[in-house]
Amino acid sequence: MGRPKGASPRKKVKDANKPKRSTSAYFYYLAHCREQANKQGRSISKIAEFTKECSAKWREMNGTTKKPFDELAAKDKARYDKEMALYKGKKVDPNKPKRPMTAYFIFLGDFREKMKNRGVDHKEILRLGESVLGRAGEEWRGLSAEQKKPYEKRSVEAGKNYEVAMTEYRKNEGKAAAAAAQKAAEEAAAAAEDDDEEEDDEEDDDEDDDDDE
Repeated sequence: MGRPKGASPRKKVKDANKPKRSTSAYFYYLAHCREQANKQGRSISKIAEFTKECSAKWREMNGTTKKPFDELAAKDKARYDKEMALYKGKKVDPNKPKRPMTAYFIFLGDFREKMKNRGVDHKEILRLGESVLGRAGEEWRGLSAEQKKPYEKRSVEAGKNYEVAMTEYRKNEGKAAAAAAQKAAEEAAAAAEDDDEEEDDEEDDDEDDDDDE
C-alpha cells in the first residue's frame, strides 16, 4: 500500500554504523556473470536483458554448480549475523528525544484510539494490521485540507518541541562528554603523580643503600 496522499514523507536517516546486508547466492552469481562478460570484452549495454539471460542460466543450474555461490552467501550471512548481533547490542540512549510524528501518523494514532473506543481492543487492531491501515488511509485521503489542519498543526508543534528537546539533549551530552574528559584527565594526572612519588621513593632507597655502604 502506498503512502496516503497528503501525508508528509518521512525521510529515513541512514545509519552509517548499520552492517551491510548479506549478499545472496544469486547476486554472487550475477557478479560472476558480469566479471566473465568483462573478461570476454563483452559490452553490457542492456542491463535488464543481461540479467534476464543470467537468471535463466541460474534456474538451469544444479546444486553442484550453485555450490560455490551458496558457500559465499553462507559465509557473508554469518558475517552479517555476527555484525548485527554487535550492532543490536549497542545501548540505545533512553533519554534521547523521540522524533516527531508526521500529521498522518498523528491521525493514525487518533484513528486507532477511535477504534478502541468502539470496542476493538489493541490485539485485534494488531491482528487486522493492513486492513486497519487501509481504512485509515482511505479516511485520511477523504479529509479536506481544512480537516487535516489540526493534525498538521500538532505535527508542527511536535517538531518545535523536538528541536528544543534535542538542543537541551546535545547540551547535556556535551556536558557529560566534558565531565568524562575532565575525569579522565584527573585520573591520568593522579596516576602520573603516583608514578613520580614511587620514583622518588626508589631514589631515596638507593641513597640509603649508598650510605650503608
